[in-house]
Amino acid sequence: MAIIYSYPTLIPQFGDKVLGSNTVDASGATVSGNPTVQYNFTDIKTLVDQQFIQQLTASSTATSQGPSATNTIHQIEFGPANSTSTSVTIDVNGKVVFLKQGTYYITQEYYLGGTQNNVLHTLFRVLQTLPDLSTSQVGATHVENYKVQETSDRKRVVISQMINITSPNTNFVYQMVRDSIGANDGDLYKIANGNSFTETPSAQLTISKLI
Repeated sequence: MAIIYSYPTLIPQFGDKVLGSNTVDASGATVSGNPTVQYNFTDIKTLVDQQFIQQLTASSTATSQGPSATNTIHQIEFGPANSTSTSVTIDVNGKVVFLKQGTYYITQEYYLGGTQNNVLHTLFRVLQTLPDLSTSQVGATHVENYKVQETSDRKRVVISQMINITSPNTNFVYQMVRDSIGANDGDLYKIANGNSFTETPSAQLTISKLI
């Protein structure tokens, strides 16, 4: 076989192919042996052209929500059920179901508050349930340690994650806990705004998919 640089140089066409190593399959699993395969330029273009497209946004209309006591898990709710997307749905209890495999970008946004001078130590996490009913935490625990200056104060909390769903019908729920390191205090609050601006939800979830 000749040295690669000795071959002629041409402008590629969509019908052309190139050689490459197959290291992962469509689900993201490692392919044994990294076999050499052919790739169509048409398929390469489709892959490169992908971008994140919003699939779902949901927000809570509740005035407040949160744990009932220290070290008690509260499952965060994001308002009404939404099943308009063919990729992901959410129910009224805040359970998200991913209907399709793929890469998703998820943003959680909360407004955390409590009683004046209390120190809040609030933990947030994502709990995953696979179709085989096995459960595990996805990503790190997010910690908010916050001394409340005024009871009317609200701290904006934003948590972003990029995740790869390998099994359709994987479920996510979003949870918070008042850790015993801090006070038995801390809820998520809706903010009523003036000047005809719409209210700011206590909890909002936005999910986009790489398409």
